[in-house]
Amino acid sequence: IPSHCTAYNCTLRRKIETSKLGMTFHRFPRDYGLRRKWEAALRREGFAANDGWVLCSDHFKLDEFDRDGQVCRLRPGVIPSVFNFPAHLGRVRARKTMTKQP
Repeated sequence: IPSHCTAYNCTLRRKIETSKLGMTFHRFPRDYGLRRKWEAALRREGFAANDGWVLCSDHFKLDEFDRDGQVCRLRPGVIPSVFNFPAHLGRVRARKTMTKQP
């Protein structure tokens, strides 16, 4: 099992210190469609996660977790959305097409 977060420029590793701080690590979903959405959210060209890749809890909003006792799980269907991307990894926006007026 990888011991580090897969997100761009995230240096968090699975250690005793991160565990004490309440950090959790979450495997990519088994559901193919949801896994593809997670991969797209990472903005890593050509990236395809395997069953062992993980993301740390920093990349999810607080309300996306179910915390029951000592177990911390992501809510069903959640997609990671908290990232600190540099400008060159910005989202690609659709271009407006201009039509000529007669």
